[in-house]
Parts: sequence; structure tokens; C-alpha cells
Amino acid sequence: MVAVEELSKGDRLKGVTFRAEGGRVGLLGPNGAGKSTLLALLAGRLRPTGGRAFLLGYPPRDPRAAPLRAYLPQNPRFFPHLRAGEVLEGARRLKGLPRAALEEAVERMGIGGLLARRVGTLSGGERQRLALAATLMGDPPVWLLDEPTAALDPKGRERFWAWVGAKHQGVVLMALHHVEQAVRLDHILLLKGGSLLEEGSPSSLLGPRGERLPWLMEVLYAESA
Repeated sequence: MVAVEELSKGDRLKGVTFRAEGGRVGLLGPNGAGKSTLLALLAGRLRPTGGRAFLLGYPPRDPRAAPLRAYLPQNPRFFPHLRAGEVLEGARRLKGLPRAALEEAVERMGIGGLLARRVGTLSGGERQRLALAATLMGDPPVWLLDEPTAALDPKGRERFWAWVGAKHQGVVLMALHHVEQAVRLDHILLLKGGSLLEEGSPSSLLGPRGERLPWLMEVLYAESA
């Protein structure tokens, strides 16, 4: 469970409150809405200016919370001289996981052919696949993902969503910019200007046939659908 109570961080996040018991939860909103800030706070990378949060009962900056979560920031960085296999092996050892966890992550993201290549030679989509494999390896109960499908080609996106679909326990909290991905979610949080505008299921927010999509596009992105 992820619980957030009046969590704030200056002007970037203004008293957001929600509770996620499990499933796939999406943060939707324009650039500057506070999505990345909220994820960084839950990952323990930032200190809040107000409120509190809990990951499975632990505050985000509690050392006991660290092994319970996987955090993928925007634009993850790796040393370009390392080989992809070395990046994954380092992640495996850091997490104290068996070799089987690494092999599963490689298979999930379809990156077996990249292991001998240096990170600096990979395309943006290949680096994102590598980042997802390294981050989600071991399947911790809470996933905090900032634009996880960015730079992925259609096959990469389908591999990611298949992995998400195979996760039957825990919480997947992800920031998404594109509204069309919302249909894959169990719950949606609409953010704008650092505030939570509305939350609910995809059908309740978008309408059973997507009839509320024009309203959503106008409110969130100031553009017509």
C-alpha cells in the first residue's frame, strides 16, 4: 500500500492526498503538474515541505523502505563505457538477487542481444529497455516509474505492459503523459499545477466510451481532443 497525506514540496506539489492499495495507478497531467516530484518524494530522493507518506507502512526515507520499491526517474543515466550486461550484474548484486532474477528481467524486456554492447552505443529505446530491466529486476512490491514508456518502440511498450500485467500483487505507480495509455490502468490520478484535480477508474474519468476525453484534454493540456 502507498499512502500519501497532504504531501507537498514547495510550489511543485501542493497538499496531495491519496491511497493506493494495489494495482496499476497512473499519474496523468501536463509538464509541471507535479508527477515527477511526487514520485521522487515517494522514492526518498526529495524531502517534503509538508505532509507525510508511507510505503507499506514505512516513510519513504526510512532505510527499510528502500528494498520494497523500484524507482525509475526520467532519463536514467548509466556510464557509457559499461556493457549492458555489466549494468544488470551490478544491479543484481546491489539488490542481493539470484542470477535467475537477472535472467528473467532480460527475457521480460527482450534485451539478450544487447548484453555485450556498451551503453554508449545503445539507442534511446534500447537504453530505456535496459533501465527497466535493471529497475524492475526482482519484482519489488512497489514500482515508482516516471514516464516508463518514453523512447520505447511499440514492441518495447508491449513488453513493458506485459510485465506490468504479470504483476498481480503490489502497487505500480507511474507518471504518464499520453492519455491513450490510461485504458491500461486500474486507477487514475489527475494532477495539474501541483494539485490533485480528480481521481477514479479509467471508465469513470474518461467515460465508458471515452466521451469525457475532450474535457480531460482541455482541462489537463488546454487542447482539444
